[in-house]
Amino acid sequence: MSTRPITSAEPDSAATGRLSVLKVPDAPKTLVELAARIGANSELVEAARQVAKRKDNVLGLLLRELTREEIAVMEDRGCRASDWNLVQVAQDFDSFRVRRTHFKGACVVGRFGGEIEVSPGLSLPTGIYDCTLVACQIGNDCLLENVRFAANLIIEREAVLFDVGSITCTGSSSFGCGQLLPLAGETGGREVPMWAEGTVDTLAMATRQRGDATGQAALRDAVAKYTAAVKSPVAWVRRKARVLHSNRVRDAYIGMGAVVDNALDLSNSTVLSSVDEPTEVTGGAAVTDSILQWGVKITGNAIIRRSAMLEHSAADEHAAVESSVIGPNTTISKGEVTATLLGPFVGFHHQSLLIAAYWPEGKGNIAYGAMVGSNHTGRAPDQEIWPGEGAFFGLGCAIRFPTDFSEAPYMVIGMAVSTLPQRVRFPFSLITVPAETIDEAAKVPRAYNELIPAWGLYSNAYGLVRSELKFRQRDHSRRHDIDYKVLRPHIMRLVQDAYDRLTAVKTIKTAYLDTDIEGIGKNFLREATRLKAIQYYGQALTRYALRLLLNEREGNLQIPGSAEIAHELADRFLPKSDFDVRMRRLVEIERDNAKLVQQSKHQDDERGARVIPGYADAHTSAEKDRFVESAWDRVKRTEERVAAVGVRI
Repeated sequence: MSTRPITSAEPDSAATGRLSVLKVPDAPKTLVELAARIGANSELVEAARQVAKRKDNVLGLLLRELTREEIAVMEDRGCRASDWNLVQVAQDFDSFRVRRTHFKGACVVGRFGGEIEVSPGLSLPTGIYDCTLVACQIGNDCLLENVRFAANLIIEREAVLFDVGSITCTGSSSFGCGQLLPLAGETGGREVPMWAEGTVDTLAMATRQRGDATGQAALRDAVAKYTAAVKSPVAWVRRKARVLHSNRVRDAYIGMGAVVDNALDLSNSTVLSSVDEPTEVTGGAAVTDSILQWGVKITGNAIIRRSAMLEHSAADEHAAVESSVIGPNTTISKGEVTATLLGPFVGFHHQSLLIAAYWPEGKGNIAYGAMVGSNHTGRAPDQEIWPGEGAFFGLGCAIRFPTDFSEAPYMVIGMAVSTLPQRVRFPFSLITVPAETIDEAAKVPRAYNELIPAWGLYSNAYGLVRSELKFRQRDHSRRHDIDYKVLRPHIMRLVQDAYDRLTAVKTIKTAYLDTDIEGIGKNFLREATRLKAIQYYGQALTRYALRLLLNEREGNLQIPGSAEIAHELADRFLPKSDFDVRMRRLVEIERDNAKLVQQSKHQDDERGARVIPGYADAHTSAEKDRFVESAWDRVKRTEERVAAVGVRI
């Protein structure tokens, strides 16, 4: 019996717990629609308009010329100018607040009074001290001290520049916008033009839909117009931003509240920021030809080149990111990412490698020594990999390209596993080195690994619960709509398809290859493993369908067509059962899942206690673990909801 694709959202009455003050707009459906949106509500475009509107007084101050007395006071304090007539000041300008400073070209200086915080707990008087300024405009209540060279710069009020080597604009900068990033392929073919406000979804659409020639042309044209619109003869340091102890800043747009402290280099880049989402470039980091969005943290000698770090992503501990897009809430530490579109919540905290990956769903992990970068065939580095959501690349694994795991979400690649180029289509699976020998009659090639479909549903149930909760709790993004649920429509469609392929087997074998069951890839599948996968895939589909039916009875089923799908799946897995029987089965499945979650944690407890002295004293037991408690809380909520619709449990 065939079933229609699952298209409805997974029901769950629990609140997401996410706090967001920004409304995420509906995602564009086509590249043409995306192109039409580029540049709307862009602060870079607005900044360029301000410059074009009144280039000589971008800050809009009430200006006047210096008096002879003010010039005398300033010269007495070591100031000089190529032409004092080119220096204009605010009405309440205090000449005693400017010392040992050289002005060249047309400069604008605001008024100064009081003190400003330079670093937490340390404030200094506002003003301009020991600086060289060329064609700069300085707003009210700023502090510029020991800035050895500043040129073609707009500095908004309450900004701080302290101990800076040079901060300049070459006279025509687009702040890193308009470049083509070779995502998912070092040699090109999926190039995406950069604009400052791009999201994972929009950039993924541009990367993926290469066959839409009209849309690609519209996108490139839109970004070209955007780049022309943001091009500026001056660089910016916006309100309350701080640039401290940094060597070189060139052609940079530094947003409101941003912190650039001890940066080695910040060149041809956009730093979007706000007071409540400050972006930071600190600790010897170098950022060139790049976009940093709100809340990004770059530190620890990290190097960012020709890349886009999306909101609340980070790089530290000597990380190297080149020609890539890093999604929200993802931190790159120590390792290397090249020519990759990487989605949210990817754990990348060790010396490891990721090259030419298209991974917009993210939510996975790159373990120490993982080599996900075999993109060179000896002819050209033109191969790519498409990991699925939640993919876990284990310690020291080696992944050969081309590889497509996009239809195998939450797959785990075991430690030290070396995979061949392949396509795998089984969600929640494990690829591992065979623990037991296989019958030679099965004719399994020696280089093949063992595939265990549905492994994550029964052996790693704890990890799935933990993933949902940690994503919800750690999400700081405001411009991305990230769904934390694991068992949701897109993934359940893949589970349904995998279930159908496993159950369609006509000839029973000891071991199956891709020629027997499509989607196994360059691996083999044992018969016992196939039967167990059928059991747990079927249970996951049943659980999903019964949740939909419960939502329908509660009146919370909002997506058209979802009721029909729920009944069709329920009729398939629980034929001739009434609503009460089905709801009692839902409670049983939820209890079984909670037991699996607790059991998987309990196994770790038992093994740890056998091996490590005092293990139990240093680790939370399964019974007290918050993720285990969360699984049992869901059982309780389900029981309460089922009872509320009149079903006796």
